[in-house]
Amino acid sequence: MTQQGHGIGEVVVGVDGSDEARRALAWALGEARLRGVAVRMLTVWEGRQPPGDRDGRTVVEFEEDVAARMRADAVGAAQVTGTTAVPVVPEVRYGHPARSLIEAAGSDGLLVVGSRGMGGLRGRLMGSVSQQCAQYADCPVVVARGEWVGERTASLRRVVVGVDGSDDSVSAARFAAAEARLRGAELHVVHGWIDTVSGYGGPLWEVPDATLREEAEAALQQSLQAAGLDRPGDVRVRAEAIEGVDRDVLLDVAEGADLLVVGSRGRSGWAGLLLGSVGLHCVTAAPCPVAVLRPSHSEG
Repeated sequence: MTQQGHGIGEVVVGVDGSDEARRALAWALGEARLRGVAVRMLTVWEGRQPPGDRDGRTVVEFEEDVAARMRADAVGAAQVTGTTAVPVVPEVRYGHPARSLIEAAGSDGLLVVGSRGMGGLRGRLMGSVSQQCAQYADCPVVVARGEWVGERTASLRRVVVGVDGSDDSVSAARFAAAEARLRGAELHVVHGWIDTVSGYGGPLWEVPDATLREEAEAALQQSLQAAGLDRPGDVRVRAEAIEGVDRDVLLDVAEGADLLVVGSRGRSGWAGLLLGSVGLHCVTAAPCPVAVLRPSHSEG
């Protein structure tokens, strides 16, 4: 797979005929156009074998029928999003949905999934394909939550990223900067902080708010510097340290954004966890598409 457009060789999107999958497809087409790469539409038949002639069709006929439906969805989404020039390749695989998507995207793809599919219970996201992809994929994963924003004026475009000084959040900030650059958007870098030291309220544990705020500002500046965003460049950067629980702060700030970017784990994440509490909360509750990044997949 050829590396193009800031290290992304192609955009792989999981589809299953659901509205959520069509929303993911629309986002994937827009992203592919920005990056100048192709889209691979992937649908996964759960099981090792296709239905075959059980429904009167051969395996070849079954796959041709599925591919035709996928192409029809692609044509519809491309017309709506103005991405008819983006090459689209439909593909049918068999097996475990999340594992198949992860294998298809590899380490140099961008994997896009809907927040729910045909098989998910409404409102129940734990253990879903989207979460499994966000936890285990070797490449950046975007969960296409919210409404696809389509075309916006440059003055309204905004990419939000949460930082806390960790390697994961620095990778997220670099990726977010690349996404903002592609869109001509503002990059909104956010660090959420709260007084967790004086939880029991005792005077021995009290830390002045001024000190905590200074520490938060220092963590924000450290993240900006590590990501190379502390000096003037070709991306408009707005940086804020906002008091509040980090995951809640990010969801509030992400309202109306083109994309929210988070690291797979932050400073508070346990070493054994693949997806920290902030990332998990954003994947399941964000008001806009969410990209999950690991340290090895930063972009400059």
